[in-house]
Amino acid sequence: MAVIFNFSNMIAYFNGGSKLRLKACILIVFMILTGCFAGTKEQISPETDSTSSKIEFTPVDLFQGDAAKFKLFLGPMTGAFKLKYEGNKPNVSLDIDIWKNGQKVDSAGSIGDLFYSSNEQKGSNEVELIISVDTESIEGQKEFSKIKVNTTSHSGSSLSTITIPWDKKLTAHGLIQDMRPRSFTIDQPVHVFGMHATSTNKIHTADLSTESLRKTEWALVFTLLLDEEDRE
Repeated sequence: MAVIFNFSNMIAYFNGGSKLRLKACILIVFMILTGCFAGTKEQISPETDSTSSKIEFTPVDLFQGDAAKFKLFLGPMTGAFKLKYEGNKPNVSLDIDIWKNGQKVDSAGSIGDLFYSSNEQKGSNEVELIISVDTESIEGQKEFSKIKVNTTSHSGSSLSTITIPWDKKLTAHGLIQDMRPRSFTIDQPVHVFGMHATSTNKIHTADLSTESLRKTEWALVFTLLLDEEDRE
């Protein structure tokens, strides 16, 4: 909203010497500026705010029934879940963070725009993720861990692979999964999957709460969050 003042006319108006006129001008200017700020507020709080979008989380049993035969190929550190949003499309990323001694210390990588769709086809508001973490070693080299994330939606599928160094002292492994359907808004980061390991050959049951993650010796934590531009 553009506001243009004719200063020469205002000066002439003030020269009339009337305090009443001065007060009237100040009141008019105040009302105009108030209208400008009100218009600005309407523009920065539109219905397209993706932070209020509701996301439904549904766990998937990959190895149910005959599908159990695929566990040999995918490995035991594998899990899957579906995400479906209601409302405006959120630009959501899946961050993969490394935790040590109960604290986040590094990032292994990120998968961006999980709900990407090349068109507006019906059903494109849902995506299925399969996550697999496998440790590999090459003779004469250090061990490493390969993280695979496959996303499947109405538009197709995409496989991302991330490799990180692996500490061979970590000998016991366990998945951290939420097997209950749930829903949430994405105004704050949400942990949706994880894997943890210890160097003691003794592993404890863990969940995705921050309190539980603080008790882990080493963990990979997969977290949903809005891209920075959508959080502003």
